[in-house]
Amino acid sequence: MKDTRIPHLNVIASQIAIAFVCFSSPLLLIHATWAKPLTETQINSHIQRLKNPQQRAAAIDYLATVGKHAVPALITALQDSDAQVRASAAIIIGKIGPAAAQSAPVLLRAIGDKDATVRSHAVQAIKKIGRQAYVPYLIAGLDSKNAWERYSTAHALRGMGKDAGYAVPALMKKLEDEDAWMRVNVVSALANIGKPSAPAIPGLVARLQDTDETVRHTAAYALGNIGLSLQENLNQLSTKELDTAVSGLEKALKVLQNPSLKFNQQEITFVSNPFNVLKKEMLRRAK
Repeated sequence: MKDTRIPHLNVIASQIAIAFVCFSSPLLLIHATWAKPLTETQINSHIQRLKNPQQRAAAIDYLATVGKHAVPALITALQDSDAQVRASAAIIIGKIGPAAAQSAPVLLRAIGDKDATVRSHAVQAIKKIGRQAYVPYLIAGLDSKNAWERYSTAHALRGMGKDAGYAVPALMKKLEDEDAWMRVNVVSALANIGKPSAPAIPGLVARLQDTDETVRHTAAYALGNIGLSLQENLNQLSTKELDTAVSGLEKALKVLQNPSLKFNQQEITFVSNPFNVLKKEMLRRAK
């Protein structure tokens, strides 16, 4: 009679062998660990290894694979007293890329770090994350209670140019800020953003009569720069956008030609040149 117990015993033996391999194989154990989200304690353990020159490279690579989940701890690491930890945190954030965008406020401060290596890696990280990812975080800085932070935020948005287009509505709200220097910075940011700042034209026309002379002249520059950007993107403008821009710049020219405000001819020309091109296109479309 055939022994039917053998196949059953073979199955049990196979299961035991598989279990043994799973428990004894380092690769499978590592894979099993990666399959589970790391705890905050585990992540911080790897952050601490950034202090050790022998463990640093492996810790950088490992935390980069953890990705977004490691970003809160990396934000803390960017403020560590050890420059090597700060620099390593910036490197990891750069490797994570756009998913690390929440590190923006602290990473931007790291650009001014006292350590040159930290500054360098912070700049590289910002490039890898992508400037547009920073805009939502920068917008919050416009309302900071710290004047220097407000100025720095507006200046940072200015440096982003058209990539900061998403910030235009928030910047427009600051055109009437009680701080004249803040108004100057906001107007300058809108100028550099260019075409996306077209909705701000009416507000900038109002700033041409600002109580502060620097604000007035910066507003003239902004209107000319936005007009030039619209001119360069003429084919992308809808008829409504074109008509609105022409109307706004026409009002601006009337203010600029007011002798009591003492605008110079160069400022008037800077606005009138794109205005003439845009008006010509508006009339052409109206035919």
